[in-house]
Amino acid sequence: MSNETVGSLLAVIANSLNDALRIMMFADKRAWGPDEFEQLRLLEDTLDEAKRDFQELPVLVKGTFYYEHDRKPESLDDLRELCSQFELHTKLFKDWAKMGGPINPVWATDTISLRRELHRAQCRAARRIFNSEQETSVRCLGAFQVYRVQRTPDNPQQRQLEELMTCNEVGKFERYGDLDLAFICDFCDGYLVWEDLREMPTRRTTKQDTTAGGGGGNGNENDSNNNDDSGSGSVTGSISATEATSSTAMAPGARDTWHAQGFKRSDGEEKAVVFAPVAIANHLPTEPGDFQARILCPYCEDYVGYEQGDGEMEAVKWNQDERGFDDVISFQEHLEWSHADKAPAQGTCAVM
Repeated sequence: MSNETVGSLLAVIANSLNDALRIMMFADKRAWGPDEFEQLRLLEDTLDEAKRDFQELPVLVKGTFYYEHDRKPESLDDLRELCSQFELHTKLFKDWAKMGGPINPVWATDTISLRRELHRAQCRAARRIFNSEQETSVRCLGAFQVYRVQRTPDNPQQRQLEELMTCNEVGKFERYGDLDLAFICDFCDGYLVWEDLREMPTRRTTKQDTTAGGGGGNGNENDSNNNDDSGSGSVTGSISATEATSSTAMAPGARDTWHAQGFKRSDGEEKAVVFAPVAIANHLPTEPGDFQARILCPYCEDYVGYEQGDGEMEAVKWNQDERGFDDVISFQEHLEWSHADKAPAQGTCAVM
């Protein structure tokens, strides 16, 4: 029986990184240029992030001991592959130290890629532990972190800032095709796709927006992320928290709405969308063979109806489909039909 654990394989990766760092640090730096110093920095950053993940991710599950000694086959397979890749990466520096000459600048790109994959492998390992502790199908661990912030009865301004920052910590946004935007979760590799969207709206649309502004504006006019009309396919890597400081965004009921107003990438017209943190906070780990994450409805989850019991009305919790909705589009259609009261009035009658 193999003695490999998540902790032992991470130690192998850390040793490879330390070896590469020692080679760089003890090399003759008199002939170094920008490429060599940048490579050294990237190796240091990769090791620092790996250590930080190893300290912070176990807190989300049962603690360091449980995380370090985990032996789930999928996690071990992920890390074994990365062990081989990091060992090969370190060999490049060993050969370079023997042969001399300028360093290959392509190696910096490889280091960035390996750093990203190592981070995601550690996130996935934590998520598998989290899901194994649950009795029924539940949110992804990345989703749960955003969901927990949304449910915190805290100062509204501080809550929304934390909500946006947490989204950026659990995954990233990328351009998906020519028109669409996708959020990719580090914890489950699930995609959440918003079709035909120029940039991701930075805050919810509230009733104050529709009554005071008349057009359901969301503050994107002042958001530097939304100034790209070049059609060059630029990527939104994170949600800006700048707009979350406005008084309108901080309305007490803002977190109870699912609605945001964006702009189509195809023609620039306004488009109603699901505010990204609402979908992110409620996505499920992807099913085998799928790449798009399914989404639970938080409003159905909270809904309690009343039925006649023995002499009195009894509260009955709504039992929604635990598999959730297929994608963001079907999730939005459900919200528009079943939870129109959770979106600001748009000048038309609400669908019942």
